[in-house]
Amino acid sequence: MRKFGLLMISVAGMVVAGTAALADAAPPPAAPAAATDASVATEANKMVCRTMTAPTGTRIGARRECRTQREWDDIRQQSQKETDQMQGNRGIAAPGKQ
Repeated sequence: MRKFGLLMISVAGMVVAGTAALADAAPPPAAPAAATDASVATEANKMVCRTMTAPTGTRIGARRECRTQREWDDIRQQSQKETDQMQGNRGIAAPGKQ
């Protein structure tokens, strides 16, 4: 029982010492609030390669496409725009088909 008491006191002492050491440690340096224009331009011009899946119904035809991040972003935005347009046009009859 006495050994257990000494062990608990030792552990408590280490916890207190560790907490004090952490409190004295300097905080990590803060990251820049905003990226510079040069780093944004560099990121946009970075080449990104993606594996494109094969067409439905086949296992042959998977390919790898490499484009800049800016091009991938433009493709994603165009796809989102087309999807929004299609979803917005639901329930509207085509011209001449009423």
